[in-house]
Amino acid sequence: PSAEYLQARTRVDWPAGHIPGSGRTGGRPCPLRGRLHLTASKLTFVLSTGRCGTQWIASSIDRFYAGLVDVEHEPLHSRYEPRRMLGIGDCRGDTLPAPVQRHIDELVNRDRRYLECGHPCWSSIPVLHQRLKDRMRVIHLVRHPVPTALSWLTHSAYQPPLAPHLDEKILLSPFDVGVRLPEYRDSWHELSPFEKCVYYWCEVTALALEVRQEFGKRWLTLRYEDLFGGDGVESLLGFLELPANDAMTATRSLTSDAFCYVTRPGHDWHAIVRCPHAREIAAQFSYDIGDVDNDAMHRRYVLGLVDRGQ
Repeated sequence: PSAEYLQARTRVDWPAGHIPGSGRTGGRPCPLRGRLHLTASKLTFVLSTGRCGTQWIASSIDRFYAGLVDVEHEPLHSRYEPRRMLGIGDCRGDTLPAPVQRHIDELVNRDRRYLECGHPCWSSIPVLHQRLKDRMRVIHLVRHPVPTALSWLTHSAYQPPLAPHLDEKILLSPFDVGVRLPEYRDSWHELSPFEKCVYYWCEVTALALEVRQEFGKRWLTLRYEDLFGGDGVESLLGFLELPANDAMTATRSLTSDAFCYVTRPGHDWHAIVRCPHAREIAAQFSYDIGDVDNDAMHRRYVLGLVDRGQ
Protein backbone atom coordinates (compact mmCIF):
# COMPACT_ATOMS: atom_id res chain seq x y z
CA PRO A 1 0.00 0.00 0.00
CA SER A 2 1.13 3.54 -0.71
CA ALA A 3 2.12 5.95 2.05
CA GLU A 4 -0.94 8.06 1.19
CA TYR A 5 -3.21 5.04 1.65
CA LEU A 6 -1.61 4.11 4.99
CA GLN A 7 -2.02 7.68 6.23
CA ALA A 8 -5.65 7.70 5.12
CA ARG A 9 -6.36 4.68 7.31
CA THR A 10 -5.92 6.84 10.41
CA ARG A 11 -8.33 9.57 9.30
CA VAL A 12 -11.60 8.20 10.59
CA ASP A 13 -14.28 10.32 12.24
CA TRP A 14 -14.83 8.07 15.24
CA PRO A 15 -16.89 9.30 18.20
CA ALA A 16 -15.13 11.01 21.08
CA GLY A 17 -13.50 8.58 23.46
CA HIS A 18 -12.86 5.86 20.88
CA ILE A 19 -9.38 4.37 20.78
CA PRO A 20 -8.12 4.42 17.15
CA GLY A 21 -7.49 0.99 15.72
CA SER A 22 -9.93 -0.79 18.02
CA GLY A 23 -12.79 -1.03 15.51
CA ARG A 24 -11.95 -4.59 14.42
CA THR A 25 -12.23 -6.83 17.42
CA GLY A 26 -11.79 -10.34 16.05
CA GLY A 27 -15.33 -11.32 16.91
CA ARG A 28 -15.41 -9.58 20.30
CA PRO A 29 -18.02 -6.86 20.91
CA CYS A 30 -16.90 -3.66 19.20
CA PRO A 31 -16.21 -0.77 21.63
CA LEU A 32 -18.25 1.52 19.34
CA ARG A 33 -21.48 -0.38 19.84
CA GLY A 34 -23.84 1.69 21.94
CA ARG A 35 -21.91 4.92 21.35
CA LEU A 36 -23.33 5.48 17.88
CA HIS A 37 -26.97 5.12 18.99
CA LEU A 38 -27.63 2.50 16.33
CA THR A 39 -30.72 0.33 16.10
CA ALA A 40 -29.33 -3.18 16.22
CA SER A 41 -32.19 -4.82 14.35
CA LYS A 42 -32.18 -2.80 11.12
CA LEU A 43 -31.97 -5.06 8.09
CA THR A 44 -30.56 -3.47 4.94
CA PHE A 45 -30.55 -5.00 1.47
CA VAL A 46 -28.72 -3.87 -1.66
CA LEU A 47 -31.02 -4.06 -4.67
CA SER A 48 -29.03 -4.22 -7.88
CA THR A 49 -28.65 -5.87 -11.25
CA GLY A 50 -25.29 -7.26 -10.20
CA ARG A 51 -21.95 -6.27 -11.75
CA CYS A 52 -21.99 -2.91 -10.00
CA GLY A 53 -19.80 -3.02 -6.90
CA THR A 54 -21.61 -5.15 -4.32
CA GLN A 55 -18.46 -7.19 -3.67
CA TRP A 56 -16.59 -4.02 -2.75
CA ILE A 57 -19.36 -2.79 -0.46
CA ALA A 58 -19.56 -6.11 1.37
CA SER A 59 -15.81 -6.53 1.80
CA SER A 60 -15.26 -2.89 2.81
CA ILE A 61 -18.05 -2.71 5.40
CA ASP A 62 -16.92 -6.03 6.83
CA ARG A 63 -13.31 -4.87 6.96
CA PHE A 64 -13.77 -1.39 8.42
CA TYR A 65 -16.88 -1.87 10.55
CA ALA A 66 -16.55 -5.39 11.91
CA GLY A 67 -18.59 -5.74 15.08
CA LEU A 68 -21.07 -3.05 14.08
CA VAL A 69 -22.81 -4.72 11.15
CA ASP A 70 -23.20 -8.34 10.07
CA VAL A 71 -22.46 -8.41 6.33
CA GLU A 72 -23.23 -11.12 3.80
CA HIS A 73 -22.69 -11.23 0.06
CA GLU A 74 -25.19 -13.39 -1.85
CA PRO A 75 -26.00 -15.68 1.10
CA LEU A 76 -28.41 -17.78 -0.98
CA HIS A 77 -26.78 -17.36 -4.40
CA SER A 78 -29.07 -18.95 -7.01
CA ARG A 79 -31.32 -20.40 -4.30
CA TYR A 80 -33.08 -17.04 -4.20
CA GLU A 81 -34.57 -18.14 -7.54
CA PRO A 82 -35.06 -14.55 -8.72
CA ARG A 83 -37.08 -15.48 -11.83
CA ARG A 84 -39.54 -17.47 -9.74
CA MET A 85 -39.66 -14.91 -6.94
CA LEU A 86 -40.63 -12.16 -9.39
CA GLY A 87 -43.96 -13.91 -9.93
CA ILE A 88 -44.75 -14.43 -6.24
CA GLY A 89 -47.09 -11.77 -4.93
CA ASP A 90 -47.15 -12.56 -1.23
CA CYS A 91 -45.01 -14.11 1.48
CA ARG A 92 -47.07 -17.17 2.37
CA GLY A 93 -44.72 -19.96 3.33
CA ASP A 94 -46.32 -22.44 0.92
CA THR A 95 -45.47 -20.29 -2.09
CA LEU A 96 -41.83 -19.45 -1.36
CA PRO A 97 -38.78 -21.53 -2.25
CA ALA A 98 -37.74 -23.34 0.93
CA PRO A 99 -34.30 -21.64 1.20
CA VAL A 100 -35.94 -18.22 0.89
CA GLN A 101 -38.49 -19.07 3.58
CA ARG A 102 -35.77 -20.26 5.97
CA HIS A 103 -33.71 -17.15 5.27
CA ILE A 104 -36.67 -14.87 6.02
CA ASP A 105 -37.39 -16.74 9.25
CA GLU A 106 -33.78 -16.23 10.31
CA LEU A 107 -33.98 -12.54 9.46
CA VAL A 108 -37.16 -12.08 11.49
CA ASN A 109 -35.38 -13.46 14.55
CA ARG A 110 -32.13 -11.58 13.96
CA ASP A 111 -31.29 -9.08 16.72
CA ARG A 112 -28.17 -7.55 15.16
CA ARG A 113 -27.83 -5.07 12.34
CA TYR A 114 -27.55 -6.80 8.99
CA LEU A 115 -26.41 -5.79 5.50
CA GLU A 116 -27.03 -8.10 2.55
CA CYS A 117 -25.26 -7.38 -0.72
CA GLY A 118 -25.54 -9.17 -4.04
CA HIS A 119 -28.02 -9.15 -6.91
CA PRO A 120 -30.04 -12.41 -6.48
CA CYS A 121 -32.36 -10.85 -3.89
CA TRP A 122 -33.60 -8.13 -6.26
CA SER A 123 -36.97 -9.68 -7.09
CA SER A 124 -37.53 -10.76 -3.48
CA ILE A 125 -37.55 -7.18 -2.16
CA PRO A 126 -41.39 -6.88 -2.15
CA VAL A 127 -41.82 -10.20 -0.32
CA LEU A 128 -39.04 -9.38 2.14
CA HIS A 129 -40.72 -6.06 2.85
CA GLN A 130 -44.02 -7.80 3.64
CA ARG A 131 -42.33 -9.86 6.34
CA LEU A 132 -39.69 -7.48 7.68
CA LYS A 133 -41.80 -4.31 7.47
CA ASP A 134 -40.26 -1.16 8.99
CA ARG A 135 -37.08 -2.97 10.03
CA MET A 136 -36.12 -3.27 6.37
CA ARG A 137 -34.17 -0.68 4.40
CA VAL A 138 -32.95 -0.75 0.81
CA ILE A 139 -29.93 0.61 -1.02
CA HIS A 140 -30.70 0.69 -4.72
CA LEU A 141 -27.29 0.47 -6.37
CA VAL A 142 -27.62 1.40 -10.03
CA ARG A 143 -25.04 1.60 -12.82
CA HIS A 144 -25.14 2.90 -16.40
CA PRO A 145 -26.83 0.18 -18.50
CA VAL A 146 -24.04 -0.16 -21.09
CA PRO A 147 -21.19 -1.28 -18.78
CA THR A 148 -23.69 -3.29 -16.73
CA ALA A 149 -24.79 -5.22 -19.82
CA LEU A 150 -21.23 -5.68 -21.04
CA SER A 151 -20.15 -6.91 -17.64
CA TRP A 152 -22.90 -9.52 -17.68
CA LEU A 153 -21.75 -10.61 -21.14
CA THR A 154 -18.36 -11.41 -19.63
CA HIS A 155 -20.27 -14.00 -17.59
CA SER A 156 -21.86 -15.46 -20.73
CA ALA A 157 -25.35 -14.14 -20.01
CA TYR A 158 -27.80 -14.98 -22.80
CA GLN A 159 -25.13 -16.75 -24.81
CA PRO A 160 -24.61 -20.40 -25.77
CA PRO A 161 -22.79 -22.14 -22.90
CA LEU A 162 -19.10 -22.87 -23.30
CA ALA A 163 -19.63 -26.53 -22.45
CA PRO A 164 -22.50 -28.80 -23.58
CA HIS A 165 -23.43 -29.86 -20.05
CA LEU A 166 -24.04 -26.25 -18.96
CA ASP A 167 -27.34 -24.37 -19.23
CA GLU A 168 -27.62 -20.98 -20.88
CA LYS A 169 -27.49 -18.19 -18.29
CA ILE A 170 -30.87 -16.50 -18.69
CA LEU A 171 -31.11 -13.75 -16.10
CA LEU A 172 -34.73 -13.01 -16.92
CA SER A 173 -37.15 -13.42 -19.81
CA PRO A 174 -40.18 -11.35 -20.87
CA PHE A 175 -42.11 -14.64 -20.74
CA ASP A 176 -41.54 -14.92 -16.98
CA VAL A 177 -44.44 -14.27 -14.62
CA GLY A 178 -44.35 -10.83 -13.01
CA VAL A 179 -42.25 -8.92 -15.56
CA ARG A 180 -42.91 -5.22 -16.02
CA LEU A 181 -42.06 -5.13 -19.73
CA PRO A 182 -43.85 -8.04 -21.45
CA GLU A 183 -43.85 -6.20 -24.79
CA TYR A 184 -40.34 -7.55 -25.41
CA ARG A 185 -41.88 -10.97 -26.08
CA ASP A 186 -42.62 -10.23 -29.72
CA SER A 187 -39.01 -9.40 -30.57
CA TRP A 188 -37.21 -11.52 -27.98
CA HIS A 189 -35.75 -14.06 -30.39
CA GLU A 190 -34.39 -11.25 -32.58
CA LEU A 191 -32.50 -9.49 -29.81
CA SER A 192 -28.75 -9.83 -29.39
CA PRO A 193 -27.28 -11.07 -26.09
CA PHE A 194 -26.30 -7.47 -25.33
CA GLU A 195 -29.84 -6.22 -25.91
CA LYS A 196 -31.20 -8.96 -23.66
CA CYS A 197 -28.82 -7.85 -20.91
CA VAL A 198 -30.13 -4.30 -21.34
CA TYR A 199 -33.67 -5.66 -21.07
CA TYR A 200 -32.68 -7.32 -17.77
CA TRP A 201 -31.29 -3.98 -16.55
CA CYS A 202 -34.56 -2.28 -17.46
CA GLU A 203 -36.65 -4.86 -15.61
CA VAL A 204 -34.64 -4.73 -12.39
CA THR A 205 -34.53 -0.95 -12.44
CA ALA A 206 -38.24 -0.66 -13.24
CA LEU A 207 -39.03 -2.78 -10.19
CA ALA A 208 -36.85 -0.53 -8.04
CA LEU A 209 -38.63 2.57 -9.31
CA GLU A 210 -41.97 0.96 -8.54
CA VAL A 211 -41.33 -0.21 -4.98
CA ARG A 212 -39.18 2.63 -3.67
CA GLN A 213 -42.26 4.72 -2.85
CA GLU A 214 -43.17 2.19 -0.16
CA PHE A 215 -39.94 2.81 1.76
CA GLY A 216 -39.75 6.59 2.02
CA LYS A 217 -36.63 7.54 4.01
CA ARG A 218 -35.72 3.87 4.35
CA TRP A 219 -34.56 3.90 0.71
CA LEU A 220 -31.27 5.14 -0.72
CA THR A 221 -30.61 5.45 -4.45
CA LEU A 222 -26.87 5.17 -5.03
CA ARG A 223 -25.16 5.36 -8.40
CA TYR A 224 -22.13 3.17 -9.02
CA GLU A 225 -20.39 6.13 -10.63
CA ASP A 226 -20.80 8.18 -7.44
CA LEU A 227 -19.80 5.30 -5.21
CA PHE A 228 -16.49 4.89 -7.02
CA GLY A 229 -15.89 8.45 -8.14
CA GLY A 230 -17.97 10.94 -6.16
CA ASP A 231 -19.52 11.33 -2.72
CA GLY A 232 -21.24 7.95 -2.81
CA VAL A 233 -19.24 6.47 0.05
CA GLU A 234 -20.35 9.31 2.30
CA SER A 235 -23.97 8.73 1.28
CA LEU A 236 -23.64 4.99 1.85
CA LEU A 237 -22.13 5.32 5.32
CA GLY A 238 -24.61 8.01 6.27
CA PHE A 239 -27.53 5.79 5.30
CA LEU A 240 -26.04 2.91 7.28
CA GLU A 241 -25.46 5.28 10.23
CA LEU A 242 -21.75 4.53 10.29
CA PRO A 243 -18.97 7.07 10.92
CA ALA A 244 -17.02 8.47 7.99
CA ASN A 245 -13.87 6.56 7.10
CA ASP A 246 -11.17 7.97 4.81
CA ALA A 247 -9.51 4.57 4.67
CA MET A 248 -12.56 2.98 3.11
CA THR A 249 -12.81 5.76 0.57
CA ALA A 250 -9.15 5.26 -0.31
CA THR A 251 -9.76 1.63 -1.28
CA ARG A 252 -12.14 2.57 -4.10
CA SER A 253 -9.29 2.48 -6.58
CA LEU A 254 -8.53 -1.14 -5.70
CA THR A 255 -10.14 -3.84 -7.82
CA SER A 256 -12.74 -5.89 -5.95
CA ASP A 257 -14.04 -8.26 -8.62
CA ALA A 258 -13.39 -11.92 -7.98
CA PHE A 259 -14.82 -12.81 -11.40
CA CYS A 260 -13.18 -10.48 -13.90
CA TYR A 261 -13.55 -11.81 -17.44
CA VAL A 262 -13.85 -10.45 -20.99
CA THR A 263 -16.66 -10.59 -23.53
CA ARG A 264 -16.76 -12.79 -26.57
CA PRO A 265 -16.11 -10.97 -29.87
CA GLY A 266 -18.83 -9.19 -31.83
CA HIS A 267 -20.96 -7.36 -29.26
CA ASP A 268 -22.15 -3.91 -30.33
CA TRP A 269 -22.98 -1.78 -27.29
CA HIS A 270 -24.35 0.97 -29.50
CA ALA A 271 -27.38 -1.31 -29.97
CA ILE A 272 -28.76 0.10 -26.71
CA VAL A 273 -30.46 2.82 -28.76
CA ARG A 274 -32.78 0.10 -30.09
CA CYS A 275 -34.01 -0.75 -26.58
CA PRO A 276 -37.19 1.35 -26.22
CA HIS A 277 -37.27 1.63 -22.43
CA ALA A 278 -33.57 2.04 -21.70
CA ARG A 279 -33.38 5.75 -22.50
CA GLU A 280 -36.41 6.69 -20.38
CA ILE A 281 -35.43 4.61 -17.37
CA ALA A 282 -31.76 5.63 -17.53
CA ALA A 283 -32.68 9.32 -17.65
CA GLN A 284 -34.31 9.03 -14.23
CA PHE A 285 -30.82 8.46 -12.84
CA SER A 286 -29.21 11.19 -14.98
CA TYR A 287 -27.75 8.67 -17.40
CA ASP A 288 -27.47 9.37 -21.12
CA ILE A 289 -27.42 6.02 -22.92
CA GLY A 290 -25.36 7.56 -25.70
CA ASP A 291 -22.75 8.97 -23.33
CA VAL A 292 -20.34 6.04 -23.31
CA ASP A 293 -16.54 6.05 -23.29
CA ASN A 294 -15.91 3.67 -26.19
CA ASP A 295 -12.20 3.38 -25.44
CA ALA A 296 -12.90 2.52 -21.80
CA MET A 297 -15.49 -0.09 -22.79
CA HIS A 298 -13.09 -1.69 -25.26
CA ARG A 299 -10.21 -1.63 -22.80
CA ARG A 300 -12.18 -3.27 -20.01
CA TYR A 301 -14.59 -5.65 -21.70
CA VAL A 302 -12.68 -6.64 -24.82
CA LEU A 303 -9.05 -6.42 -23.71
CA GLY A 304 -9.70 -7.21 -20.05
CA LEU A 305 -7.73 -4.27 -18.64
CA VAL A 306 -9.29 -3.35 -15.30
CA ASP A 307 -9.16 0.13 -13.84
CA ARG A 308 -11.34 -0.28 -10.72
CA GLY A 309 -14.47 -1.82 -9.31
CA GLN A 310 -16.25 -4.33 -11.50
